[in-house]
Amino acid sequence: MSSFLLKQDSARASAVQLLSARRLIVKIGSALTADADTGEIRGAWLEMLVEDVVRFFARGQQVIIVTSGAVAVGSHRFGRLDRCLQMGERHAAAAIGQVQLMRAYEQSFKRRGFGVGQLLLTGEDIENQQRHADARSTFQQLLKVGAVPIVNENDATATAENCFGDNDRLAARLAQIVNADVLILLSNIDGLFTEDPHDNAFARLVTEVRCITPEIEAMAGDRAPHHSSGGMVTKLIAARIAMDAGCEMVIANGNKSYPLAAIENGGPSTWFVPFAKNERSPDAGTTVCRKPEGRPP
Repeated sequence: MSSFLLKQDSARASAVQLLSARRLIVKIGSALTADADTGEIRGAWLEMLVEDVVRFFARGQQVIIVTSGAVAVGSHRFGRLDRCLQMGERHAAAAIGQVQLMRAYEQSFKRRGFGVGQLLLTGEDIENQQRHADARSTFQQLLKVGAVPIVNENDATATAENCFGDNDRLAARLAQIVNADVLILLSNIDGLFTEDPHDNAFARLVTEVRCITPEIEAMAGDRAPHHSSGGMVTKLIAARIAMDAGCEMVIANGNKSYPLAAIENGGPSTWFVPFAKNERSPDAGTTVCRKPEGRPP
């Protein structure tokens, strides 16, 4: 018995999963928003993503965007990649890049008749009960008036004591706060592989995970290089948070035209199925991973 599936025909029916979701969170990695060599925002790609999001809104769904990229965009004012910046320089790069990033989102959505709202959060905003409640209220009001919430960690002031350090975990915690049905992590890889596909051509894509076991954790490898602050390690942490909250999560390659439509059309991806759904309809050959005693439903 296995806690994951490898056959594409036994994976989630992606279109059904996304169509049935009332509220979705889409997390976008830095490598997708910013060109690694120039630091320029990838405008053509962003336009296609926004088209996807608008299509979701048009059919009555709600979408919250969690976007990385501010530091990557702003760091080129200092003449080097963000991982080479000192803390003060990183804060300044975030302040510079966040303005450019939000302008790109705002203009793209405005051309399609939508407004946006920006939320810059830290770990304290998520973990403090009152701030947690305030954030949830803000999201509800933005969605009520038809504004697209766009979230990033507040990298201009974040410190080691109050930051997440990656937007994968931030997005998963937001999924808890707003009771999202699906969390989509758009990355520069198709999903979780049995081994690093860059090192092993025979690595296989895991299409569905029902339980995060040591075997699954071993597949994550190390943190990703360049602009990414997370990699597969933090994505599995995010998956555990989302699954515990009853939220499905999918990892997919965002380096495609209309990346959300690509998931709906059955493109390569890895789906993480929460515990409650495991117990309702486990597939043959899949381990049912039940919640430990004492966890809230």
